[in-house]
Amino acid sequence: MDENKRLYTSPRRRPLCVCAPAAVMLLSAYAVFESKDGFAQETDAAKPVVFMVALADNIASSDPVAHPVMTDASGSTVYAVMASTDVPQNTVSDTTGVPVTSPPEPTPAAPAATVAQAPKGEPMVAPTPAPAPTLAPMPAPQVPQAPENNPTQPAPEMAPAPVTPQMQLPTTGNGPQPGEDLRHQVFGLATSGGANRALDEAKKHPDVFSPVDLAEIEELAIRQEVRGGRSKVRAMTGTDRFDALDAAIRHAEEFDKRLPNTPEYAQVRASLAGDRTVAYAARGRMEEAVAVFETIPQNAEVSAEALASVGDAYSYLQQPAKSEAVYRRAIDETRAKPTDAATLGYQYGSHTRLIDLREGLFYSLTDQNKYTQAHQVLDDIHNALPPADKMLPGDPATDDYLRYYRLLAQYQIYIGQTNEGMAGLQKLEEQVPFSAEVRDAKADAVLGMGHTRQARDMYVATLTDHPDNIEALAGLGRASLALEDYSNAHRINTTFDETFPENGSVRSFQRDYKAYRAPVLTVDVNGEHGASALADNQFTIDTTLYSPPIFDNWRVFAHTFYGHAVTDIGNVSRTRTGVGGDYRNGSLSVTGEVTRSMGSDGRTGGNGEISYAFNDYLSASAGVDSDSNSLPFKAYLNHIWGKTAQASLNFNDGDRRSASLSYSAARYSDSNFNQDIALSGTQRVFTAANQLVNVSLNLDTGSNTIRNAAYYAPSRDYTAELVAMHQWAIWRSGERSLVQRFYLTAGAYNERGFGTSPEFGARIEHNWTFSHDVTLRYGLGVLDHAYDGKREFSELAYATLTVPF
Repeated sequence: MDENKRLYTSPRRRPLCVCAPAAVMLLSAYAVFESKDGFAQETDAAKPVVFMVALADNIASSDPVAHPVMTDASGSTVYAVMASTDVPQNTVSDTTGVPVTSPPEPTPAAPAATVAQAPKGEPMVAPTPAPAPTLAPMPAPQVPQAPENNPTQPAPEMAPAPVTPQMQLPTTGNGPQPGEDLRHQVFGLATSGGANRALDEAKKHPDVFSPVDLAEIEELAIRQEVRGGRSKVRAMTGTDRFDALDAAIRHAEEFDKRLPNTPEYAQVRASLAGDRTVAYAARGRMEEAVAVFETIPQNAEVSAEALASVGDAYSYLQQPAKSEAVYRRAIDETRAKPTDAATLGYQYGSHTRLIDLREGLFYSLTDQNKYTQAHQVLDDIHNALPPADKMLPGDPATDDYLRYYRLLAQYQIYIGQTNEGMAGLQKLEEQVPFSAEVRDAKADAVLGMGHTRQARDMYVATLTDHPDNIEALAGLGRASLALEDYSNAHRINTTFDETFPENGSVRSFQRDYKAYRAPVLTVDVNGEHGASALADNQFTIDTTLYSPPIFDNWRVFAHTFYGHAVTDIGNVSRTRTGVGGDYRNGSLSVTGEVTRSMGSDGRTGGNGEISYAFNDYLSASAGVDSDSNSLPFKAYLNHIWGKTAQASLNFNDGDRRSASLSYSAARYSDSNFNQDIALSGTQRVFTAANQLVNVSLNLDTGSNTIRNAAYYAPSRDYTAELVAMHQWAIWRSGERSLVQRFYLTAGAYNERGFGTSPEFGARIEHNWTFSHDVTLRYGLGVLDHAYDGKREFSELAYATLTVPF
């Protein structure tokens, strides 16, 4: 049922009993006191006038429009008054109560009438005391089911508030108790958006309304405040966007403290917890939203709105498994017939549609790498859409089709069908060139592929046409961080401040920005056993601690290297410490360090590196080190030290293909001059959901000017390797994940004077992401290689830990 449309009726009444004085019609008078933007229609005083109130689908205007829709058998004219759904309503009750009256005898009559609101400054024309139809107590209507994601179908007929157990009084053998009709009117008013006025009326009749009744009506008033506040949050971008919602949260928290913790109030407490969940999630207080939701008993009825809100909260908190469960429950809820009026949600503000729930479920599944189930959700969305050939220009279902094809393109990109997905987004952009949703999705995909400059330009273009698009601004912030444009990222972070705590895109950027601002520790550990030509056993530990940024672009760091080796000519250890700084600004990165190696051969040195990115595809780097850590350990054992220099030219087309050409040279203290040239390239050859295969070709040649050195130094050697890498995304839960990579190496090694020999290797690697920025990578491998004509089988192990504080 469409919760934005609701009918409520009220005929003219005579006194219910001697204690209830005669009064004007309940809802006609209610409209006079409650409305600032209503409508009153001049009519023939001899004929009663009936108004029907519903929330309009057109949110472009908040001005109500009335038009006659029917004349009943008694001659009463029925008018429909349509009001905007997105205009937050004033739910504060006036101090003057509106008396409620009822007919002397409940007899069958025409369908219950409705009441409209009068324009400010214009009196409501009340019908004369001429003969008017009387009403029987309203029967419980069947709740119509809303069409699934099909705006082209006619909306279900609006019905009175359902009869719930709280609305009914006990009956006797003579029929319903006096006051039952009054309860129908007051509860109908409460569930139709007038809960504050209904509460005022209920308080005037303590003989008819129990304390539990009053609690239920006050809970509906809070729901109305929450929905209005949430609509204001969604419609505004200013710093005062949370004012109304914060007031609703304070009201809800105060009411929660007053509610007795007894069984008869259990459903009221559950409904209130659902509304608080909606409010906290809309406010960005996701931990509180989850905590309140989890207090609701498992067997309690929960509205789809509350389930959708806690689903958003779980996703926000990187708990997609729980998000999936509540989204599925919410989808089931939309198919069920609710028994509690509070779950129907006939309140002000927009409500969650079935396609919204399915979109949330889609993302919760992809956040767990459940791509088969995610595709089924896409099929469900597509099957619920109306036939495309029967749609007319301007049909609201066009937006649903747009959303479906956007999600389909994103799904294709997620499972590695990047070309197909990008083609789908490109086609959508050509059809709706000014759609911010499509442009944001395309820019996000481009950014994920590593084309940061292209993504930055796309975000800027979107913001030119849509200056208030929060997702585009957050995307521009993430692109700025990736491009090391920290001054722009700082400006964007300042713009967001605490204004959009509920927005997932803003949260993602702010987490990245917080990680950039944090100190960072990296630890690299490497070990090898068995290659005696190099060392029988060797391991190294390389630790770097970076400071927080200084003036956005500068950092200082402390660096320590320790290595130890056991060789056939003795054991050796090497320790070098250093302090330095780096400068990162856009395409340019510069690093400099002053070092000191320890021990009898210790010396003071320095190193530095400069890199520059010409565009998203091409970059170059160069570096020097006056006291290098990269010499063979047997050279250090023989008191030899060296200077090194290197340069490289790199090509990178995202994660699908890459290439690199590098040159390095080293001058040892024993006059040896070592040179090395390497060329490598990688190409993606297979992609499936959660799996991919890359193939790399590595070519390398090196030379040394000294023969018969104490360390391994062939005069000339050549290496050709073919490496196949299989990647499997084993597990994912939001930002946390486990990825396994398996490498197989086969090649040939030629050493001058010893001929050519085969080379084989295998390696398995795991890459954990514990949170957004804490990562651990480790691996084990074996290598069969010839050194000076002698084959050696070695085992290796390595690990890298990165922790931002």
